[in-house]
Amino acid sequence: MFSHRSLLKQALNIAWKHKYLWFFGLFASFIAASGSWEYQILTNNVNQNLVDGSYSHLNNILAMGEMMRSFCLGIANLFQYDFLSILNALTIILVTLILLAIIVWLAISSQAALVDSVKKLLNSRKKDNLLSIRESLTTGHLHFWPVLGLNITIKILTCFIFLIVGLPLLFMVISNTTTLAIIYTVLFVIFIPVATGLSLIIKYAIAYQVLEKKSFVASLEHAEKLFRKNWLVSLEMAVILFIINFLASGLILLAMSLILLPLLLLGAVFNMGGLIIIVIALAILLIIIVGSFLTTFQIATWTSLFLRLKEKGGLAKLERIFRRKK
Repeated sequence: MFSHRSLLKQALNIAWKHKYLWFFGLFASFIAASGSWEYQILTNNVNQNLVDGSYSHLNNILAMGEMMRSFCLGIANLFQYDFLSILNALTIILVTLILLAIIVWLAISSQAALVDSVKKLLNSRKKDNLLSIRESLTTGHLHFWPVLGLNITIKILTCFIFLIVGLPLLFMVISNTTTLAIIYTVLFVIFIPVATGLSLIIKYAIAYQVLEKKSFVASLEHAEKLFRKNWLVSLEMAVILFIINFLASGLILLAMSLILLPLLLLGAVFNMGGLIIIVIALAILLIIIVGSFLTTFQIATWTSLFLRLKEKGGLAKLERIFRRKK
């Protein structure tokens, strides 16, 4: 019988037992919070109220356009200076772009490597099966461009939806009417499940691409069909993982506040620079470790769910409850 609990336990076992997967989890978390777009979307809107959240997202979209414009103007103005200044500036830009390209490659390849590694571990009969990081990363690299395209697709779609939802806010600046407020509220309420659904479709599309070697378009088509057939199960898992991530983040912040914050204040009061550096380093290390583990756990969960739904399907908890009542 289908059970969210068994899938979560299975994913937790993989993430905890095979700690070398945290290497992939570390870089995969660069793509989005905990490696999940829907977690980023829900967290941003939980932490901010309705209007402030939308204004923030709308401002980010507009700021990105302004940043690109400023960058292009800066490049154009650069050639007004002497040759040495131009050479130094171009060198810095080139090094930055190379580092950025390496990080993007590691993030996308790690995401694909995690999906592939989780399936191999699930299908392996050996309890202590170890996979080579280099081999897994090589496998992830083979799927770099399609997986990158899928991640870019969800980002563009999310930004587009935010832009559509935010349009009534722009008109409200000119004319603050009740009608615009109602339109905005309705659009916002619709947006959350739509954006979350798109994020889950992309997860399944990545799994189809990596595990079944489907083309970009075929991956999206199969993922949409799988999600449409199992949308309630998928949303239930998304909510469960969101709660787990939210609670884990809260516990980490609480632990840091109770243990590391007093040490940081102690170092600041007595001007102990060494202690301050150690505390900050421990805080960063703790965030990296927890973030890597959570991303590994999340991707392992979604991969396990994908394999289960594709092979046998699943019945949502709400469906089972209503069936019992009948």
